[in-house]
Formats: sequence, C-alpha cells, structure tokens
Amino acid sequence: MLNLSELENVHADIESVHEVVQCLKARIDGIYIGINILKNRESSYFYELSHYYRGADNAGPLVTMENRYNTVEEAAKGALRAATMCYRSTDEGGSWLRNDSFLQ
Repeated sequence: MLNLSELENVHADIESVHEVVQCLKARIDGIYIGINILKNRESSYFYELSHYYRGADNAGPLVTMENRYNTVEEAAKGALRAATMCYRSTDEGGSWLRNDSFLQ
C-alpha cells in the first residue's frame, strides 16, 4: 500500500497525491463519459468526470455536491448521479462539455 503522505513530501511544490483506483466509462445518450475514482491520503474516495452537461437553460453541474465516499462503489454511484443530475434527454440545445482538468 502506498503512503500518499510520504509521496507528497518528495518535493516542496507537490500539493497532493491521489491514487487512481478505478477508471470507468458510462454511455449516456451516445456520449461516453470517463469516470476516474481516486483515493486520497485519508483513504476517502472521490470521482472526476471527463464531461459535464450544460442544459439549454445554462443549468450546469452543481458544485456543492458531496464528493467524498467510504467505498469505490459509493463514489461510482455518486459520479453517475452527478453526471446525470442536469441531463434531460428532451433538452434541445443542451450539450456535453469537456472537463479540461480530467486526466486520462
């Protein structure tokens, strides 16, 4: 098991180190959404999404959602909820936008 706290001390400019635990892909209305499940040094899991949905009414992702979970499964479910929260299949004019901070 990696000691993430120790890895963060390798260089003074390193702010944090997260372990990528699982990479998933979800297909939503023909678009593939990448999901990275990561673990931090407190052994909590969180997710990163490759895309987010911006509705025609400019409704975007909610940034106040909890993104800290006790298990990989909970983090994956949270990621799918977040990806689909603003999505409506009948929304004409909405689009999926790339998350530039997502690492593949």
